[in-house]
Amino acid sequence: MFDEYEQLEAGAEKLELFQQIALALKVHTSIEEEIFYPEERGDVEEDMIDEAYVEHDGAKKLIADIEAMQPGDDLYDAKVKVLGEYIKHHVKEEEQPGGIFAQAKRGDEDLEAMGQRLQARKAELMAELGETKPN
Repeated sequence: MFDEYEQLEAGAEKLELFQQIALALKVHTSIEEEIFYPEERGDVEEDMIDEAYVEHDGAKKLIADIEAMQPGDDLYDAKVKVLGEYIKHHVKEEEQPGGIFAQAKRGDEDLEAMGQRLQARKAELMAELGETKPN
């Protein structure tokens, strides 16, 4: 979605796509923080979990900054771009060999059952947060 955003010129289109990005990221961070990270403590290196929480916090703050703005405002596009780079970095760290996901697969957790809980919570949050769009 970030690559698609960079191709847009119209402010209304940028705002609509950013709202979709923000919703997806809010839901993603919530389900990881509510379910995945707490359940993986002990199976995944403690500092990796802690860093993931900090990265989520940084992304949430940047999302809030952007939501308080409008396309066309100074730094709006730059903040969306930095958010995209930040998220790509976060995902790369989690998905790399030896990252959180690789360590989780080696743990004792029933990942299939956790996946079902994550999906159920994602559906709840998408319905809940999707009803109240920012801006």
